[in-house]
Amino acid sequence: MASGDAQGGKKGSGDGEMKEPEWMVKKREFEKVKARAKALKLRLTCTICGEKAKLNCPCGTTQYCSVACQKVDWRERGHKKVCKEIRARAEAPTPPPSPPRDVVYGPAPRSHADEIRACIAAEHEAARARREANPEREPDSSYKKAVKIYKRAVELGSVQATIELGHMYENGRGVTLDLKKAKQLYRMAADRGHANAQFNVACALLMF
Repeated sequence: MASGDAQGGKKGSGDGEMKEPEWMVKKREFEKVKARAKALKLRLTCTICGEKAKLNCPCGTTQYCSVACQKVDWRERGHKKVCKEIRARAEAPTPPPSPPRDVVYGPAPRSHADEIRACIAAEHEAARARREANPEREPDSSYKKAVKIYKRAVELGSVQATIELGHMYENGRGVTLDLKKAKQLYRMAADRGHANAQFNVACALLMF
């Protein structure tokens, strides 16, 4: 009983499938036969007048019933040129197959522009590494000479020279770093009414 149910189930599943109508199958077959008959008729009839063909064109694509129809097709319709092109393509040697390309795994190959950009980036990186390895030293001789001139100007009463000399002591340029001396010079200029010097004194009080 169970086997009968199983067979019934299989049959039902087969009936559920969509089948192509028989008339559509016959129509498709008829169209194929009609197309073959049309192609055969074209091969057996003259291209110009439609009579029974007796001559085949050298290219193998056209037929004529007589030399007169062939001349009409070649001279007036330009088939002579087309015939030569078809025969040339047919007689041309088949080019050898191209060799297989190398399979490249990973990122795509870089273009010439990418190579140039990479070279420029590498040069910049090398220059930066050289600068970090050999930093440019400040010209101590120039700072020492400037300190000497600032001291002479301070003795002559220049307030701006007093501030600049304070900067030298504050940063240790041309002289030994001395924050107390820098604060003293700033205060000297501030006592003479220089606004920037007063600001520097305030900063020195907060920082030193």
